[in-house]
Amino acid sequence: MAKRRAYVVFLLLLALLAAAGYSITQVSGGAEYVDAAGRQSVYKLEVAKARGAIYDCNLAPLTGSFQRQVAAVAPGIEAIGALEKATGGRYRERLALALEDGKPFSMVLPYTVQHECVDLFSVPVRYGKNQLAPHVVGYLDSMGFGAAGVELAMDDVLSSYAGEISVYYHVDALGRVIAGADRLVIDTMEEAQGGVALTLDSALQERVQAAAQELEQGAVVVTEVPDCEIRALASVPDYSPENMAQATEAEGSPLLNRAFCAYAPGSVFKVAAAAALLEAGGAPQAFTCTGSINAGGLLFHCIDGTAHGQVGLQGAIEKSCNCYFISAARALGGQQVLSMAYNLGFGSEQEFGRGLHTQPGSLPEGKALENVRALGNFAFGQGELTATPLQVCAMMNCVASGGVYSTPKLITGLVDGERNLTPFSPVTDRQVEVMRPSTARTLQAYLKSAAQNGTGRPGAAEGLTVGIKTGTAQTGVYRDGEELLHFWYSGFICDSTGPRYCVTVFRESTPDDGGAAARVFKQVTEDIAALYWGEKEASPEA
Repeated sequence: MAKRRAYVVFLLLLALLAAAGYSITQVSGGAEYVDAAGRQSVYKLEVAKARGAIYDCNLAPLTGSFQRQVAAVAPGIEAIGALEKATGGRYRERLALALEDGKPFSMVLPYTVQHECVDLFSVPVRYGKNQLAPHVVGYLDSMGFGAAGVELAMDDVLSSYAGEISVYYHVDALGRVIAGADRLVIDTMEEAQGGVALTLDSALQERVQAAAQELEQGAVVVTEVPDCEIRALASVPDYSPENMAQATEAEGSPLLNRAFCAYAPGSVFKVAAAAALLEAGGAPQAFTCTGSINAGGLLFHCIDGTAHGQVGLQGAIEKSCNCYFISAARALGGQQVLSMAYNLGFGSEQEFGRGLHTQPGSLPEGKALENVRALGNFAFGQGELTATPLQVCAMMNCVASGGVYSTPKLITGLVDGERNLTPFSPVTDRQVEVMRPSTARTLQAYLKSAAQNGTGRPGAAEGLTVGIKTGTAQTGVYRDGEELLHFWYSGFICDSTGPRYCVTVFRESTPDDGGAAARVFKQVTEDIAALYWGEKEASPEA
């Protein structure tokens, strides 16, 4: 197709040259004009270029959805005068230089100009001012190739669907447009409709991105049950791909995709530990928490030294009792919990394409967990353990889906020039039952209870059925005498059929969360309910 188009363009250019040369020799039969015709050439003005589009799961464009008007100008006194009038003198100096130069030029024009020497084109802008999912979409390098995100991972596909708008002018030996000569417009922008479709949903992404701003530094991930398609992913602070210079200099590392970075998960990891306990049948039915527990000579505390009294597994999840999980992990053994964590995707990199992958996080070695102190830390998500917000969300997705772990999915398929979708096979794709359905149902019930009566209550929206596990992870880093902490909210939201979406909220490195993670979780679940099944259907499941 490309060769055929190039051949047609070549023939048209030959015809254009011939017509222009003939017109000049007809105007005067003088030898000087015949000589000038022989020295004429065709000048190509590149007005716009485009590469393949990136779409959401509904084939709504995530790139190129905004338009701007670009003018292609054959400079002459009348044409420059029309532009001068239309722009109110804003570009007077540039237009004067263009008239003196005499070469065709293009300019972004916020106003409509009607002149026979001015061609107006509506041109797609790659990125918008409030670009959706910039950390997923990525950005281009100075040569127009993918440099990060999906732009890099799927660069070969996106580059293959190239489109352009070009205007060919007949010019003299000095490159000046020859007055009265024909010009040729080549517009192949429709070919840039091919590209890549992602699992993201633009409508939800917009809401999640707005809600995430309160975190200041952190991330929000939303997956759909059961297949773990990523429907929204926001990292803050975010950035504009239109202004990469500002992004590289800004504080807070806005180019960092925090949803793909590994951090200490704290008590959200107790979901994995609880799954291991239930699978082994070793969950203590009754344990008396005094607020602290000795493990290998090291005294571990529950948050604020709170003594939770007698608790079972449900109560330990509701109250996020460290002492219960340390005691239970010692009785069970570290290998059981470690195996469950591994099966839930912890410690493994998630790859979506070239240059687009998560950090693997870290799991302790099995031998290291023979140390009682190390096992104590591991039991409630501290020590050597680190995990990404996406990994935590995938763990919750497994519980919500009945015990089947699915690797997170980001790319739905490839889109051709006619916008037909061909499903895409992920680089890594795993679906495996890692816990019995009964275990998953028990955990779902306990997490719902934690949302109603436990630590998750501040993030539970009224009228919605949600399950929540909270976490506060120590970092060992201090600022102004206060330790910086990571705050987590992870859970699921139900419709009348059961868990439908999983949400993980992470706030990074702050001494006091001030309830921000809870508010963001609450807002996102409310947005999901309103967007997908409306307020009336957002009542608790039967």
